[in-house]
Amino acid sequence: MLFLLPFASGWGVWLIPLAQGILAAAVLRAALTAAGAPDRPGIFLGIAAVLGLTTSLSLHAATIMPDFLTGLLILLVYVVVVRWAALSMVQRSLIVAAITGMTVAHLSHLAILGGMIVLLGLWALWKDRGILRPLALGVLLPVVLAAGLLTTSNLLTAGRMVLSESSPVFLLARLIGDGPARDYLAEACHSRDYLLCDSLDTLGRSAPGYVASDYFLWHPDGARRRFGDQPRFVAEAAEIAHDTIASRPVAVAEHGLANAVSQFLKVQSDDTLNDPVKPLTRRLFSRFPAAVYAAFDHSLQTQQRFPRSRLALVEDLSLSLGMLGLATMGLGRWRRVGDRVRMLLLVIGLGLVLNAIVTGGLSAVHDRYQNRVIWLVPFAALVLLATARSRDALPAERTGRAGPGQPTGWNTPPGMGAGTPVVAGRLSGSPSRLRTAR
Repeated sequence: MLFLLPFASGWGVWLIPLAQGILAAAVLRAALTAAGAPDRPGIFLGIAAVLGLTTSLSLHAATIMPDFLTGLLILLVYVVVVRWAALSMVQRSLIVAAITGMTVAHLSHLAILGGMIVLLGLWALWKDRGILRPLALGVLLPVVLAAGLLTTSNLLTAGRMVLSESSPVFLLARLIGDGPARDYLAEACHSRDYLLCDSLDTLGRSAPGYVASDYFLWHPDGARRRFGDQPRFVAEAAEIAHDTIASRPVAVAEHGLANAVSQFLKVQSDDTLNDPVKPLTRRLFSRFPAAVYAAFDHSLQTQQRFPRSRLALVEDLSLSLGMLGLATMGLGRWRRVGDRVRMLLLVIGLGLVLNAIVTGGLSAVHDRYQNRVIWLVPFAALVLLATARSRDALPAERTGRAGPGQPTGWNTPPGMGAGTPVVAGRLSGSPSRLRTAR
């Protein structure tokens, strides 16, 4: 909300995609530099154009939702791990501020970064302890700052020192949608007087556009709409969620794993893009100037004519080519992939998996959750392509010049400059031994 505040008047709302696009361009540029891609404007503009025209990045950059920030957050973690020592104090401060703001913007980011810190920390202890300090200063510090900001804001507005007042309700919705919480309540309501005990028969309801967990949270007849976020309901939600997990850990884990796998594979654009406009959204835009509201009212999405199927076809093609590129240029030639690019693949892989675990395991499975980060796959393939050119330069013996990173005169033919030094004396030994030495 603080990020959007400068755009919340007049025609400023149309500048949001521009501002978000600039932010995306800055993060992409930083990630390309960290990966060691050639510092040429054409490469950056080409990669940005491909991502903007064929992946979900542009769709999310043009959407007023914090989901836009998730992929960028993952790339900033990579920049911190790889380039922290090379950054100036100003650049480090900007990155810490950016990661803090992105983490505050969506609670799932807090969990994703927490998982990243643990997994990358374990990897560092195993492979390279040098990244522990960047990880602590560039990622852990923003997480601590974000947690402090969230806790302080809730203390000031609601009088409670919690990360999120409604988190227990959302977790309970997930457990109810999966079933374990309904089974627990069916037993517990014999001895406890929960607010939900009078609604046991309706807890598993769903409706078009509302899976069971979303029905519980958002449908006009759902439990949350009936009880709101009153203290008793939130407290009971936390208790029910805790007791459900404690009494049925295996069932909860099985459902969580199934949801994470399902979420990992759901990469399409959001299937709600052409849903009817919610009254709240229409009331919001009615406060803008008449011309702005008219543009909103006549848009393809508002008229339920957004070309989602065609967009999905383009995104699927881009994703398929990206995966093919990763298989051929990455896995197929792993020994020729530089350490910085390998780290990029590791961080992106962790980000994709953690995003699916956090969103699928703690919320409902929706296309937009994995779609918000799936553009990182084509990006990784493009980085491999951009960095492969420098690695695949002609060898020195064919060009007559020293190869990249080789000392002058190393492996260059005689008579082409600083060649093999001539040493006085004569060769001795059998021809077979000379051939072996050669």
